[in-house]
Amino acid sequence: MKKSGRKIPLLLVLALTFVLLGGTLAYGAPSAITLSWTGDPATDIHVSWRDSENTDACLQLVTQEAYDRAAFEEAAEFAASVEDVSLDGGGAWNYQAEAASLQPDTAYVYRVGSEETGWSEQKTFRTQAADSDAVTFAYLGDVQPDSDTEGDYARWGELCRTVYEQNPALAFVLLGGDMVNSGISLEQFDLFRTCGEVLFSQFPMFATAGNHESNFLGGKPELMLKLFAWPENGPEGFEEEFYSLRVGDCQVLVLNSWIYSGEQNLTEADYARVNAWIASELAGSTARWQVVVTHVPVQAVHSDNTAAALLANWAPIFEQYGVDLVLEGHQHVYSRSYPLLNGRIDEENGIPYIMGVSGSKFYDSADESKAACTIYGTSNYQLVEANADSLTVSTRDAAGQEMDFVSVNQRTFTLTRGEYIELLWQAAGSPAPAGASPFTDDRSDSVTWAYEEGLILGYGNGSFGGGDLLSDAQRELIQARR
Repeated sequence: MKKSGRKIPLLLVLALTFVLLGGTLAYGAPSAITLSWTGDPATDIHVSWRDSENTDACLQLVTQEAYDRAAFEEAAEFAASVEDVSLDGGGAWNYQAEAASLQPDTAYVYRVGSEETGWSEQKTFRTQAADSDAVTFAYLGDVQPDSDTEGDYARWGELCRTVYEQNPALAFVLLGGDMVNSGISLEQFDLFRTCGEVLFSQFPMFATAGNHESNFLGGKPELMLKLFAWPENGPEGFEEEFYSLRVGDCQVLVLNSWIYSGEQNLTEADYARVNAWIASELAGSTARWQVVVTHVPVQAVHSDNTAAALLANWAPIFEQYGVDLVLEGHQHVYSRSYPLLNGRIDEENGIPYIMGVSGSKFYDSADESKAACTIYGTSNYQLVEANADSLTVSTRDAAGQEMDFVSVNQRTFTLTRGEYIELLWQAAGSPAPAGASPFTDDRSDSVTWAYEEGLILGYGNGSFGGGDLLSDAQRELIQARR
């Protein structure tokens, strides 16, 4: 080996240690620490981690101010649950703990573990402000290692370090799926979490399932769902595969595109319910900006049957209900489309689709006919900044140098009260109401069901007014009643 005089990066040392230990990470203390939240980002935090021991463990956290005064002496403790996530019952322990009722917009110091088996290093995070319009998050497309698993993860870990060091004000990090090459490989998930810990232990991490997370019988990303905790506000039966995040003036919908591969053996009613949930979440949002993330691209740059199904089913929903930006992956090039509407370039009213790839596996060709920018063979991440006035995306390479930039136009739509209730009813599976409608002007099952569920009360004069436009105040009231 040629001597370069350069130090070996810490993450590469971790990867080499992984190999020398026969493919099983050894934990001297809790490791692979990952933040997320399942509730209010201003007051809640969830921590998951791995350890080689099965023991009572907890999350300890304290405000930065209290830590500076007395370290962890004043820390609150939150008991952790533990689960064997090995596929053979051999004892691979994954811990999860959740803290609620935290102070908004506050820096916290935390650690996980126990006195018995040891503590992790102290880490920090900041809760979100309760009333801020602005949000900045990072998007990382496919991580999937190629032929050099440990080396690929080590190089990707250096990209994560760059994201962390150059963007100290992130609200969260969003992953576009294919975090691993094999969704049944706990060892690869361990490498992913350990090499990304510099980022994920400081900023909450959320992800969509890719096809490589979903290679279980039945097509569910089973191991991924065991290891992490995300909001369970998706359609019934698809919790954490589909979910929505609201931070600042931005709503993010995380969608499992792999359901259209056919591997989950869904019925037409299942697809209709999922699609109605997507439409109802978009239609019910009062956020200024709406962002969607899906692994398989809706706007593909290579022929793909699953992508074609998404284009037919989801693109019309995105266009009808005001999606401003779609983040994608799967096809291993960087590609930013022109704003697209009905399959055509529309600079004023279209949606830009951005395909990212943060790992080291690349394709060397792509359909560029609708692309405003295509870049081959370069690991990258996207920095998304949303506030009351603008939504911008800066694409940067592994060193943090800007490669591409776009400012996104806001898209708007109108919706009647009746149309919104119809979407909510379909998302619930179109249940039959128990009784008759109380309204003189609307006897539909959807409106009757919504009344019985306590979602609507009508105008007080016996009418519902289904043809009237839905206001933001009415959206918020119905959302609160859900």
